[in-house]
Amino acid sequence: MEKPRNHLISNVTLNWARLDKPQNPFGTEQYEVQIETKDPAKAAELTANHMNVKEKEAGVFTVSLKRKAKRADGSDNGKVEVVGTKASEVIDVRTIGNGSQGNVIVWQYPYDAAGRQGIATSLTKIQITDLKVYANDSIDFDMIDDSGFAEVASKVKETVAADASDATPESLGF
Repeated sequence: MEKPRNHLISNVTLNWARLDKPQNPFGTEQYEVQIETKDPAKAAELTANHMNVKEKEAGVFTVSLKRKAKRADGSDNGKVEVVGTKASEVIDVRTIGNGSQGNVIVWQYPYDAAGRQGIATSLTKIQITDLKVYANDSIDFDMIDDSGFAEVASKVKETVAADASDATPESLGF
């Protein structure tokens, strides 16, 4: 590939969409999504188009796509555009759950920097064709009653203010 180009990737499964706020896994803020296919021909097409395809498990191929939040000059690079199948459809990127189906456009360009050469791929746009809504079904901790904490803290503050050198555990209510 000699010239920069947009490349359309059709009919893939979307996983781990992090498109609301940039993530910072290794010091570079970026938006991310993982695409997945079970079609070996699609995996071969992705490989032929300069993408790092991994076989997650037998017959399941994935590619991690990213978009840096900032350009090299430090200016904002913009978010990944996310659309539905209809012009009026608005997709809340926080609701994109694993297993959603869609099409993806990436921007690819050759690079030659710091002695390395290759083809860079930047996530540009996602079209959601079948949304699997993400539901945060996480569990939480049981909270303990800490109503007595404020009273103890108040006694500590009063005692320390009066004379910190005379404070004893007993005078603090312990």
